[in-house]
Amino acid sequence: MDLRIAQVDVIPIRAPRKEAVRSGLNQGDPVSASEFGVVRIQTRSGLEGLGEISITFPRIGHTLCHAARRLMAPALAGEDALARPQLLARIDYLLGGELSAPYLRAAFEMALLDLAGKRYSAPVYELLGGRMRERVPLAWGIYQKSPEEMAADARAALQSGYHAIKLKVGRRLEDDCAAVRAVAAAAPGVPLRLDANAAYPSVAEAAAAIRAFADLAPIAWIEQPLPRHDLAGLRLLRQRTGVPVMADESCQSLRDAIDLAAAQAADVFNVYVVEAGGLEAAAAIFAFARAAGIACILGSQAEMGVGTAACAHLGVAVPSLPHACETFGPLRYCRDIVARPVPIAGGFLQPPEGPGLGVTLDEEAVQEMKA
Repeated sequence: MDLRIAQVDVIPIRAPRKEAVRSGLNQGDPVSASEFGVVRIQTRSGLEGLGEISITFPRIGHTLCHAARRLMAPALAGEDALARPQLLARIDYLLGGELSAPYLRAAFEMALLDLAGKRYSAPVYELLGGRMRERVPLAWGIYQKSPEEMAADARAALQSGYHAIKLKVGRRLEDDCAAVRAVAAAAPGVPLRLDANAAYPSVAEAAAAIRAFADLAPIAWIEQPLPRHDLAGLRLLRQRTGVPVMADESCQSLRDAIDLAAAQAADVFNVYVVEAGGLEAAAAIFAFARAAGIACILGSQAEMGVGTAACAHLGVAVPSLPHACETFGPLRYCRDIVARPVPIAGGFLQPPEGPGLGVTLDEEAVQEMKA
């Protein structure tokens, strides 16, 4: 079997969302469609691997597709598709530490792992160390809207089997409090995850908001209340409020995780496959956090079917997964790009069956969404 790379296709897509994304990052500029990309690597023997370029903020998905097509595709032509470490090292060199580099690296790593799994007739989770659990428990996320709408979403999520509720905060405090109060009433006794997306400019403002929320509802944690680099502020919030702090934007790489642990700045890490630079890089953050006594969940850029399948393989492989994860991205879209839906039901995510990632493209859908 000739496993030299014959062709690399990068297809930009624009995927309409069922509802616009409103959060502390973009209150006045909601995202109604995701600008993502599909990476398809084909070998000379016809074997194919799929990856996904997934990034919601900033909206540079199509720019990344252009970079992938111009920089990485020519550099991989003719190379052994199973030489994953060498190929990823070449990608790292080409990207030179750019801030968006992890998203591209992750897409190509997905495709190369998919290829390797198909070559060896093994699911990707076996390449990540083996299966620890059958499925990944999920939390449901609620965007900013009216308190009544957010409460209705919470009720529907719990009825569908989701294990936790996350809602976006970071608006005017009175608006956030109204939302927290309404969701708490709709989900009595359920500790709420509150995601500020770094909306608070100071420790004092964040602490006041956290105390106000804690007076209204049980709080599981406050996610990224302060800007990414304010680790000292995150530590102060943990000390002053007694509410656990989750690091999201502050925890994109293994280096970030080490810095957070050293600063005692977070109780929980939100780990993203695409922000970490791939499945293996994300697994390294999980391993470090476990050694440091810090819990992790799998976060999401609302990946579509290819990226969510990759997250599912990691989710069943990591040794420790104490909290529900947020990797239900395909449910956010009017239509997905894979032929068979990634299994999401009853509040759980499972990896698709079959070798590699276990997904194939819905070519008609890809053409419909092609940008």
